[in-house]
Amino acid sequence: MKKKIKRFERLATIRKKDVSKEINNSNLVQNEITKNEGLIDQINTIMESTENNASNKIINSGYFKNNAQLFATLQSQKNIASNRNQYLRTEKETIRKKIIQNNFKKIKAEEKARDYKRNYISEFENKNY
Repeated sequence: MKKKIKRFERLATIRKKDVSKEINNSNLVQNEITKNEGLIDQINTIMESTENNASNKIINSGYFKNNAQLFATLQSQKNIASNRNQYLRTEKETIRKKIIQNNFKKIKAEEKARDYKRNYISEFENKNY
């Protein structure tokens, strides 16, 4: 009986470690999401400022070509950042589900350990009487 109690106590401890590890992973993913959102905002700001700088005057072909390349590069970078952000959000959701599952398993292991302790104590008391 003592072995079962120890086993479930260890299992609960392992689940606690898993939960804390997943929470740490979730925090790291959230930091990356925040960085990506900042990057997307910076790209939008750059794109808006270059649009506002364009005047109605005649634009030479070199400036137009460089501006078009800049917009294409910025748009591709924005698409990459948006896709990465979407991936990170789904990853965060997956991590959140893992946290819930591990927390549930930890609670179950703690309950089992308590039940075995109660049974062990009651058997021990019955033997003494």
